[in-house]
Amino acid sequence: MVHGICERCGKPGDIVHHKIPIDESNVNDPSITLSVSNLELLCHSCHNKEHKLSVDSVREDVVFDESGNLIQKES
Repeated sequence: MVHGICERCGKPGDIVHHKIPIDESNVNDPSITLSVSNLELLCHSCHNKEHKLSVDSVREDVVFDESGNLIQKES
């Protein structure tokens, strides 16, 4: 149990990271998408390091629709 703490650095965690990335081949497999053993609580900084993004990186070209799907943002 991590009690809201990033599992890598000990700062407050705010992103649940999938250790095995979700893709088209496993998106419907609950042992990948929902299994606690595949989930890790990270802070933004550690999550960005995992995905090799800058600490301040924020995607502004996409948004979530009302169903939670990622879609291209309208210009």
